[in-house]
Amino acid sequence: MKISVCDDEKSFADGLIAEVSAFFLERNIECQFSYYEEGAEFLKAIEENNDFELIFMDINLITADGVNIISELRSKEITTPVIFVTSLENRAIDGYDVDAFGFVVKRSYRQKLPRVLTKLYDKLYNKKTMAIQEKEGMQILNTEDIFYIESDKRSSIVHTADSILNDIRPIGQISTELSPDDFTEVFKSVYVNISKIKRINIDTVILENDEALPLSRRNRKNVMYAVMKKVGRG
Repeated sequence: MKISVCDDEKSFADGLIAEVSAFFLERNIECQFSYYEEGAEFLKAIEENNDFELIFMDINLITADGVNIISELRSKEITTPVIFVTSLENRAIDGYDVDAFGFVVKRSYRQKLPRVLTKLYDKLYNKKTMAIQEKEGMQILNTEDIFYIESDKRSSIVHTADSILNDIRPIGQISTELSPDDFTEVFKSVYVNISKIKRINIDTVILENDEALPLSRRNRKNVMYAVMKKVGRG
């Protein structure tokens, strides 16, 4: 597994690399690390050979803002999973603007890192599936492909990036199969894939495809907590 680490604190980067390497070696996955002290150096490496499978990015580099660097990558349609590391907890939500996979605070990274890496490992190697029961038969979907599921009277509608599927089961039945680590209710009988949320506003959530869904006042606190937990802050 090829991993990039961009951080201007070399001692911290060395410790991070050791922890990440040990995590994946326990799962029989060898890692190859590339270290960059500056954002410009990192971007140059990406332009020359973009073969990284995971990026660790310091948000507060001395010479650049890590979120802006990843925003530049996203504008070039580079979708490599990114885990932000920083000393500033209040920057966590900014990472969702660039589809961050996770967030780790430096002072407690050894405690939070295993949870974030476990979620990444499950995403890459232990894909979860869900059986959609249509009138014509059954279709198996990876849960990570689902954007949201909503009620349609006595049945349900499943939304993915490129399709809309009708499940004959009521949303109440489907919701019992949804993991709270992966889905959260944003409005009455509307369950969203947490990893697809890009921004949380006062009364809406914006998904990574820029679709806006209503967010109820009753659910807003739970949605905020679910997002923070997903990125490793909660």
